[in-house]
Amino acid sequence: MKKFYALLPGTIINKPECTLIDMEAEKIQKVAVFRALQLGDMLCIIPAIRALKAALPHASLTLIGLPWQRNFVNRFHHYFDHFIEFPGWPGLPEQSFDPKKVVAFLNHMQDQHYDLVLQMQGNGAITNTMCMLWGAKKVTGLRRPDEYAPDENLFPISGDDEHEVLRFLKLTDVLNIPRQGTFLEFPILEEEIVHFREISSKLELPGKYICIHPGARDPRRRWPAKNFALAGDHLARKGYKIVLTGSEDERSLLEETAAHMHAPVINTIAQLDHVSLGDLASIIGHSRLLISNDTGVSHIAAALRVPSVVIFSPFSNMQRWAPLDISLHHVIPFEQAADPELVIRRAQEQMKAYAGTIT
Repeated sequence: MKKFYALLPGTIINKPECTLIDMEAEKIQKVAVFRALQLGDMLCIIPAIRALKAALPHASLTLIGLPWQRNFVNRFHHYFDHFIEFPGWPGLPEQSFDPKKVVAFLNHMQDQHYDLVLQMQGNGAITNTMCMLWGAKKVTGLRRPDEYAPDENLFPISGDDEHEVLRFLKLTDVLNIPRQGTFLEFPILEEEIVHFREISSKLELPGKYICIHPGARDPRRRWPAKNFALAGDHLARKGYKIVLTGSEDERSLLEETAAHMHAPVINTIAQLDHVSLGDLASIIGHSRLLISNDTGVSHIAAALRVPSVVIFSPFSNMQRWAPLDISLHHVIPFEQAADPELVIRRAQEQMKAYAGTIT
């Protein structure tokens, strides 16, 4: 089986040279990062967080985010030390807000006396000024051209078409922090490795299987289930078992995909009922290939270096969200996705290119 590992706590890829931020490092003891978004969004900022932690190894790093991100902090405990739940904010669609909770949150944040806050949620049209209210000694965040910034040097300009990984590295760049690579990470916890053996036995996962993930949080980004089924049947004829992955909310979608297929499939939701994020990552991590829409699992595959074919829709920005490694991950623009045969050919090419590299 293929092996994959998390970086160990304290791992530094390159030893940074002496920089401005290094000279101030002893003064930077408390750092906060704001990003109240979903899994794929979070994985894309890890290269910037890795660089930050390498430059400030003794600083305490707190993530400000949505309730589910408490588990994300636990998974990335080698980078994050604390978590504070974000109560929402006027104009941000990810979460409704309660004015009383917002006021209490602001008071709490000001009491933290952060040395540095990184605003890592989009172009800062709403969130830059919000983060400035937290009372930190220094704030940095992305901004659009001609938008207000108290210090233009700490608020670099970024367009919405810039790649999500690279745009947030601009923040560590302006802090004179050396980059530590652009690769993603997804640590598999020890207990998840043990549990994978159990679910692998229960699902009777073979040595050669392909994951097909037909879902996406935004239904508009979903390639038709019958197209995923067509691709699955074709690859099954090549000798691969097809494993359907998804969330509990996507149960009916997985059933629809399975119903369109002639080959037998392993439907993880139907057979396991609940699949945790760690279990999902473990299943994908041991597969030979992932075929998915532009959604969070494509970033898991990138982090675990699993070959993939990622299908984009008119509602996805390929420039911004496509995996950076274009050899390991093949991207299908929405203009080409209308042809299932092309997607199948690309999947076959990926299988051929990486045959023998995964054991």
